[in-house]
Amino acid sequence: MDMNNLQICSRSIMLLSSASFLWGSISEVSGQECGHGLSFKTNKQYLERLKGIDNQVNNFAPSVYYKGKSTKFISTQRDLLNHPWLCVDGATSYQEIDLYDDGTHGDDFADDGIYTRDCVHYCASRVDLSDYFGFAMVSDVNSDAKLIVMDESKEGTVPYDVVKTDLTPDGKAIASSHAFFFADTNGKYYPNFPKNLEPNSAANPDGANIVVSALMQGFGDVFDYVTVTPMESSDGAIEGAGIYKWQNWDRRGGPTFDSEIGRPGVCITAVAGIPIQRLTGVITNGDIVTGDGFTGQLHELTHGVSGYEYNRALDAARTGDGAHVPGSCTLDHSSLQGPVWDWKEGYPNAILNSTGDSNGVRLLANADCESCADSNLSTCCSFRYENIPTTHDSVVANSELSVMSPLMLYIAGMIKADELGSADKTYYCMGSDTDGGCGTLGDQGQEPCVHTVDDSDWNRVTSNFVSRFTFGQLKNAVGGKRFPEKKFDVIRHAAVHLSMREPTESEITFYTLLWRQHEIQKTPWKRLKNTYDNLEAYPIVPWYFNTGGKSILHSRLHGIDCDYPGTNSGGGSIPSCSSGTDTDICSGAPCGPGAICKNLDGQPLCLCREGLVGDGYECAFPSETEFASLATAHELASLGSKYYQCFAKLIAGSPAWPTFTEETTLPPYPGGQAPYAPTMCYDFGVCPSDWRCNKAKGCLPPTGRGTCENEGFSRGQCEAMGCCKWDKAQSGSDTCMKQQQMCPKPEDKNTEGAKCDDQETCCYFGCNALELEDNGLQLGQKGNCQKDCTIGIAPAYNGVVYEEVYLLADRYYTNENVYGYYEEGPLNIQGTNKNMFERCLNVCFRDKEDDPTAVFLKNIRRKDGNLTKKTCEWLKNRPLNLQKRVCRGSLATQGYKPAKDVCTDICASNRQRNAIKQPKEIQQTYDHHPTPKN
Repeated sequence: MDMNNLQICSRSIMLLSSASFLWGSISEVSGQECGHGLSFKTNKQYLERLKGIDNQVNNFAPSVYYKGKSTKFISTQRDLLNHPWLCVDGATSYQEIDLYDDGTHGDDFADDGIYTRDCVHYCASRVDLSDYFGFAMVSDVNSDAKLIVMDESKEGTVPYDVVKTDLTPDGKAIASSHAFFFADTNGKYYPNFPKNLEPNSAANPDGANIVVSALMQGFGDVFDYVTVTPMESSDGAIEGAGIYKWQNWDRRGGPTFDSEIGRPGVCITAVAGIPIQRLTGVITNGDIVTGDGFTGQLHELTHGVSGYEYNRALDAARTGDGAHVPGSCTLDHSSLQGPVWDWKEGYPNAILNSTGDSNGVRLLANADCESCADSNLSTCCSFRYENIPTTHDSVVANSELSVMSPLMLYIAGMIKADELGSADKTYYCMGSDTDGGCGTLGDQGQEPCVHTVDDSDWNRVTSNFVSRFTFGQLKNAVGGKRFPEKKFDVIRHAAVHLSMREPTESEITFYTLLWRQHEIQKTPWKRLKNTYDNLEAYPIVPWYFNTGGKSILHSRLHGIDCDYPGTNSGGGSIPSCSSGTDTDICSGAPCGPGAICKNLDGQPLCLCREGLVGDGYECAFPSETEFASLATAHELASLGSKYYQCFAKLIAGSPAWPTFTEETTLPPYPGGQAPYAPTMCYDFGVCPSDWRCNKAKGCLPPTGRGTCENEGFSRGQCEAMGCCKWDKAQSGSDTCMKQQQMCPKPEDKNTEGAKCDDQETCCYFGCNALELEDNGLQLGQKGNCQKDCTIGIAPAYNGVVYEEVYLLADRYYTNENVYGYYEEGPLNIQGTNKNMFERCLNVCFRDKEDDPTAVFLKNIRRKDGNLTKKTCEWLKNRPLNLQKRVCRGSLATQGYKPAKDVCTDICASNRQRNAIKQPKEIQQTYDHHPTPKN
């Protein structure tokens, strides 16, 4: 290590000079020097881990080199490298390349079973940097090892930091402006990588998600989605792409339209020591470099923001796999939709396209369908096939066959309902469910399809089964318009590159430039031809193009310089590093009521103000969510592994948090380490989201002026802050103004625990602490874990926390014991009617006579976000048809509930709800699919 180029900065962060710093195990030298014995040094532990993999592993170390230099090739089973584009030792023409295991030619350890050759590079005549955003060329070598050559002028242009992560101390975390690297060099967390990620996960919301934990410790909960990808070839650990949904904050509609808001996993506080409110999902992707691989990235992001099969409520013939848009429907043709599967064989056999390959076709409705009556769709309506675009020119010319449809953009919140068009906008499905539901392919275990399809004429495809539904029907099937209406104009994203060795400067630079480019790239990038079939490689389609220009993928890591001082003024001239102005950035940002907006790295960051929880697009009182009773990380750590496996498993078997079981021993900036936290305040630490930072005094409470003014609020947002007023100016330029000098913390009026005025008739548990289960046959205590476990459980009326409580019609369970209601037991039930199930059911879940003065939320005005609130007395005096319409509403915000939950008697009389409320299932869905290959 060259200590002359090492600068020690505050907060134990090291700023490293990428031009001269040598990353521990691998050095980079020029191709000319290779011939004189200077080589890339690879450590023994790295090689031993490669040897432990069953299948052959081929890697370039590093996988990225600068034009004019070279790299090393490593293989566990072969002794020859044969590729028509590769040369060695500065040669200009192709030749077979011998690999060595004798301690020469870059082989670091003789006779260790690892075959090596240094000084490998692309032949000069093959290098064309126009292949990859104009600064690199990428190719698969023997299909399992990527080699990337990069413009030599990029060397030494990207700064990076080593980030101190106290909760994951056995790995090295390195961050540039747009990429985060986690090197498990000692194999403490992922000893089997790259074969698998055991014993720790890269998906689940807990402390075993080492890479996300490291990211959160450094940069805080400011990301909507995180992508975890291997830096080198992965042999099973991360293959294809998948997404794990962590939580949901959409009150109605959205990608998981039947999930409740604010229901994270029990172990979520173990990620970084504090609750993680914003992070919606974690994507794993084995290839984010090639066009095919990045299509997988688009697919998973589309899952995250737009979700799953909305048509299921309306099209009984199409069950699909529950995660994708059926190819036999016309509602969307994005990467979330598979091809049209063979009508007889079903999944995974796609109908071949017009050129005879398996890239497949899309199904479109012909114009004759518009005039068909519902009663004769099958005899009147016809469809046609169109090839799925696979080349740059076809993707650009036929974007509607590969990007998100207006319907998907609406579901994501990127466009509002009125931007989508008429409620009569029509969608079709036809034929049988071949997405894994039917077909004659025996190894899929499918039943024969019952509906027939005639596709002998590709321009007139017909079926004996055709269904049709409108956008209005689709919207009503999920309870009405999505809320919040606007979301994800900007997706805050972090890219985490996992490896078992430290990245080199060239690798850090390439992946940083890759994610920078994806933020600013507007159109697909045309790639060179593949080496294996001489066909044009699938283009790189950016997120912006995939969303029709409605969303930006922002992968910026706050606080890391984009450039070295004196070169571009700290990165100001780099488009993806522009900071903008606070007024411009926050004007029109889709922040929800109760949220403030901050300019963070040139894009709006919506944050719920102190006292509220949420993702910034929607803010809620903790009592509306499970964050009110969420176990702390210290509680989880003190339990060890008795109830939950919330923390990482190390090689030695000890938990990763053996010392952080008390607040005083937790690192000082969990979940947002200064200087990276968006609300950092010099040496005073990290302030609450809406507090002010004073250089001399530290964090100060928010004033009315600081919270209310210059925020670009609508009227509804302004009044939701609780300390602001809407000033309606004569000129029409309405503004949000301060109403009082200080802004108090919002008051959660629903935090009352269990109350019992009469022990002989009351429910001993708070209604917010119970939920109906098993179709209303039992009541479960929220937070039930295991025997002797009280983590996250609210106390009963007497202050006692009961373990694992279930109330049934004739008995109750607690702490793995069963008791009759009329015998002695731990609840010590008083009164003539001792049946606690009936008592709690009557108090909490059955309809009661309405309080005429009770206030419910009728509507949220689209124009200004203002709340329309009414009383049960008002509803009682409305016409019957209006009562029915109001009782169908499901919106709740700022402590106000819908009519069906407030005026239960009126709404029940109109048959808009059952006498007993039905529970909702938590849906945390994991989707995984292999990377498609052309």
